[in-house]
Amino acid sequence: LDTAGQEEFSAMREQYMRSGEGFLLVFSVTDHSSFDEMMKFHKQILRVKDRDEFPMLMVGNKSDLDDQRT
Repeated sequence: LDTAGQEEFSAMREQYMRSGEGFLLVFSVTDHSSFDEMMKFHKQILRVKDRDEFPMLMVGNKSDLDDQRT
């Protein structure tokens, strides 16, 4: 589910989370708030799945922008 941070997809988000078998969570290393949002998705997935663990990969994007890291 690629929401690109768009709230218009929030209504369908949990539906996709219920059926997902694994998730790739991406955040920008140049924007700390994107990391915070990613962690919210992580917690939401665990809640929706009613699990303590679930297959997820967290990836920091824009790693080439060293001078803009937060």
